[in-house]
Amino acid sequence: MCYMKPYIVVFGGNTVSHPTNEVWIIPLEKSPFSWTRLELPEDTLPSPRLYHASGICTKGNAQGMMIVFGGRDQSENALNDTWGLRRHRDGRWDWVVAPYKGEITPKNRYNVIKIKNFYILFIFIFINFLLASYGFFGELYDHYWWKNKKHPGKFDNRSI
Repeated sequence: MCYMKPYIVVFGGNTVSHPTNEVWIIPLEKSPFSWTRLELPEDTLPSPRLYHASGICTKGNAQGMMIVFGGRDQSENALNDTWGLRRHRDGRWDWVVAPYKGEITPKNRYNVIKIKNFYILFIFIFINFLLASYGFFGELYDHYWWKNKKHPGKFDNRSI
């Protein structure tokens, strides 16, 4: 779920029996508020998923797009694709697949989070450290890696 001014946008999730790739919006400009399902071309939709991460891009060519990464599919496989949902000036909505430069791509994963605040990052590292004592290892990639597609060093709980 994201806020794309003036809309709240919900993508994917679970319908109790299976993951979905539906997109629902609610405009917050004026009441009464009501949800509307976006009808998007079937050939350009991300696959149905749940436990994905999403956020609004604030810089670059994708500024203003809702970015969706990863998740889990119907067969419980982790995904590593990235999509952008954009709204055109004429009111049309569409999905675009995010381009990858080079050979480095994120690992397939679900239950991921987007971190923008240093204090939340600290909490994430602390929790990740605690989980390491039970054999669970997570990874944390910094903004430099995503922006430059160069990996100056992977931060993970084994190095704490």
